Amino acid sequence: MSIKAVFGQVIQSNPVGREWLASRRLHQRQRDWSTVHSARFGKTEFSLFTNVGLGDIMIAKQICREFVKYCEQHGDPRLGRIVITAGAWPENFRITEGDHNVYWWWSMNGRDGWLEKYLACVNVKPDVVACLSSWCCKHAETAGCRILYLPLAVGEAFQALRIPRSGVGFAGSRGHKDSPQVSSILGPFLDRPDFEWVTGLSTPEQLSEFYNRKSIVLGMTEIYQEKTGMVNNRVFEVLATGTPFIIHRHRALEEVLGHEYPYQSDTPEQTRQITSEILAEYPKHLEIFEQFQQMVKAKHSYQHRLHTLMQFLAQRG
Repeated sequence: MSIKAVFGQVIQSNPVGREWLASRRLHQRQRDWSTVHSARFGKTEFSLFTNVGLGDIMIAKQICREFVKYCEQHGDPRLGRIVITAGAWPENFRITEGDHNVYWWWSMNGRDGWLEKYLACVNVKPDVVACLSSWCCKHAETAGCRILYLPLAVGEAFQALRIPRSGVGFAGSRGHKDSPQVSSILGPFLDRPDFEWVTGLSTPEQLSEFYNRKSIVLGMTEIYQEKTGMVNNRVFEVLATGTPFIIHRHRALEEVLGHEYPYQSDTPEQTRQITSEILAEYPKHLEIFEQFQQMVKAKHSYQHRLHTLMQFLAQRG
């Protein structure tokens, strides 16, 4: 028997050892499946806890950067420690209590009743649940939460770079996408040599460059997110680059955007048709997406979201 195995048996043989081992495993789980991003300005500390998905990390990095820019423009909000927990990390995650604890509900962890599960398990109950849609607001209110309508948005890193475009692209983690959507949106392109699926990007600038060099970018929304009207960050980020964007049909997309969006599909045939229409008159569609870019920058920046959040927290006291 190896030394490691003997050590494991000794640890497991007494209560103190078992408690230590459980603590070590919890720490490792948090390290492997969650990330912490933070920023500070004056007397205000801003921390965001989320998990390791590509989208989650891009949101966290952007919002922390944008927090500093917001404070540089508006001054220190003097709100102490703001702790935002977001997405759907492991259920046994433990967080530090802040002066303001916010749960930004942008994921369902693949299940109905996720919010109730989160509220039952988390060690620090949120002062407010920030919601991505009107449905989420109603659901959180029914669960007894104080609510704030706060969709996702986009930071300054995503912009039009005016570089040559070619091919079709998708950016996102593999292995947890819903197969019907993969079939409808990605299926028509998986065997094409000009299709690229990237997963290893680590900064908003890298992701923005990827979108800018593609003729068309594809998007999907997890079934449980779409059911609750959650519009994910990819929508705002791709549109902010002026890139033609085809997404799986989403019931709340136009409500949240505040604009009609005809580039939605729920079958492979529709996806092929929309793609053909875009490529057949590409300059025309680039002009349309330039208008979407201007709309997103004007209405859906993280500076707007931070202003909403800071005002809400300041009024709360």
